[in-house]
Amino acid sequence: MFRIFENKTREERLCEKYSRLMQRAYKLALTDKEQSDRLNSRAKKILDELHRMDCQLVDSK
Repeated sequence: MFRIFENKTREERLCEKYSRLMQRAYKLALTDKEQSDRLNSRAKKILDELHRMDCQLVDSK
């Protein structure tokens, strides 16, 4: 029901970090293209790591 006191798995933390980076990159794309590209590259590295871990939380390529 509630997961207040449970620790998140590494995959869950990486998925959340990936989502936050992609949202920030999307918002920055209109004003600062270079920063948006940097955030996108960081998010891509996280996504690649999730795929290497064979994470079930992300869609397959």
